[in-house]
Amino acid sequence: MAQRMSNADNFWLCMDEPSNLMVITGFMEFDRPVDFNRLCVTIESRLASFPRFQKKVVLPRTGVGVPKWETDKHYDLRSHLQRVALPAPGDKTELQEMIANLTVTPLDPNKPLWKVHLIENYGKGCVLFFRIHHCITDGIAGIYVLLSTADTEPDAPWPKPKPRKKPDAFSFGAVLPFQTMVDSAKKTFSVTQDLGRQVRREIEAALADPAHLKRLAKASSCVPTDFASVLSKYMLMSSDPDTAFKGKLGVRKRIAWTEPIALDKIKKVGKAISTATLNDVLVATVTGAMRHYLKTRNTRVNELDLRVAVPVNVRKPGTEFELGNKFSLVFLPLPVHLEDPVLRLKEVKRRMDRLKTSPDPYINFALLSTMGYLPPFLAKKAAAIFGNKASGVLTNVPGPRQPLYYAGQEVKNFMFWVPRSGKIGLGISILSYNGKVTVGIASDEGLMPDPEVLLEGFEDEFNALLDLVKSGKIYEEPLVLHDRYEEAQTDSRAVGADADVASATPSLCQATTRKGNPCKKKALRGAEYCSVHQDLAEQDTQLRDVAQIMKELTR
Repeated sequence: MAQRMSNADNFWLCMDEPSNLMVITGFMEFDRPVDFNRLCVTIESRLASFPRFQKKVVLPRTGVGVPKWETDKHYDLRSHLQRVALPAPGDKTELQEMIANLTVTPLDPNKPLWKVHLIENYGKGCVLFFRIHHCITDGIAGIYVLLSTADTEPDAPWPKPKPRKKPDAFSFGAVLPFQTMVDSAKKTFSVTQDLGRQVRREIEAALADPAHLKRLAKASSCVPTDFASVLSKYMLMSSDPDTAFKGKLGVRKRIAWTEPIALDKIKKVGKAISTATLNDVLVATVTGAMRHYLKTRNTRVNELDLRVAVPVNVRKPGTEFELGNKFSLVFLPLPVHLEDPVLRLKEVKRRMDRLKTSPDPYINFALLSTMGYLPPFLAKKAAAIFGNKASGVLTNVPGPRQPLYYAGQEVKNFMFWVPRSGKIGLGISILSYNGKVTVGIASDEGLMPDPEVLLEGFEDEFNALLDLVKSGKIYEEPLVLHDRYEEAQTDSRAVGADADVASATPSLCQATTRKGNPCKKKALRGAEYCSVHQDLAEQDTQLRDVAQIMKELTR
């Protein structure tokens, strides 16, 4: 029986573009060859036992409405599991090239939207490469399901050929380090359907009545409860500049990943910086690597703050096997301008801590859910605008602490990548597994043809931090915990304004009151208005920009 696709899943189906396929990818690495027959039984009885992996997407015949999930009467595992071999010499370079080629190959829309490649001739072992369309599930549940289909014992018996309702699994615990944000985001489940029904009414009201936008802007100072206030809040956020990480995208992609790094080393750095978490250390090191890479491209970095979009799981505990898209996003600004690695780490921690107590997950989950109710063309435009707010997507998923076994062989390493949208060309994935951490990079070939350079910068930045800890130099001088760039910019503007008007006498505000009388308050230094009317003037400018964007969205 056909099942209606949820609006959230439909949103990601509509987001498919040749330059950014909405496909989640990941691989398992083995030191030895995997028995192909046992692999077939494992995937058939475990992964394909989830009903959605045997269903295809059926579009409405009229072209209007939401697609449906329909069981594929011609489902055959052989259409989804294929054997390929690396050309000689079968090393990491050849593997990265093959994965990059498979990454940009669209999935067959006439079949269930997933595929697995057994890549043989990789040294003395092999690799399993998975591809799952985002409309089936988000990356968090996808990774959970993939790893749950593995065994925890090396001598586990062959899987039974009948489907299982729920595979045994390890516990992820807190899937991402933003647990306090997750708690607030869960509250949106009961209101997102109402939000969707309000979308068009709110947009039409905002276009017809400019004063409506002002009321919404005031409401957005607290947690918004309607679509237009969510939209207005994030429309006011400036877009990240075009760099090697963001810009006009092509079809070709590049893939790279580090060698596994021992978790103990990362913990050692974290302990040296008071209360810094593993995630703080990793994100700060990624920030340093981005700074290092941009400098190799002659990009000015001393005034750069670049955002990354971070997925946040909003599933209730115990529902990790429920496929579909149930996640929120937060925008994390990275202090790329900071050169000092210790100060950079402290600043990243400060910003992460601030996010943990913010309503951002609530707002963004409501936004993502609401966009699922929009027509595809409108959803794409809205997603493109919000995609331009960031330079990359950064995911950090803690995997199992013990080794896993797949089709009888130990999984030596595991890595994954999530899709990007809009003009975002950079994807950064961090996964811990069996006491080690691997960092993966997916980039647009036209913008960033050498992602391995960024990974080299990551290793250099981390080794520099580790050396500071080992030598004890990390404690030599106190470092102030604040954003020196923002402070410098504020001071610079203040000094410039003071210099320009040092000899001038403050004039009266040039605004007019509601009654039509001239304002009698003194204007701010270097401005035409008093503090009250200056804020209103800036707000009017911002709201006019929002109104213009809303008009473009509805064209």
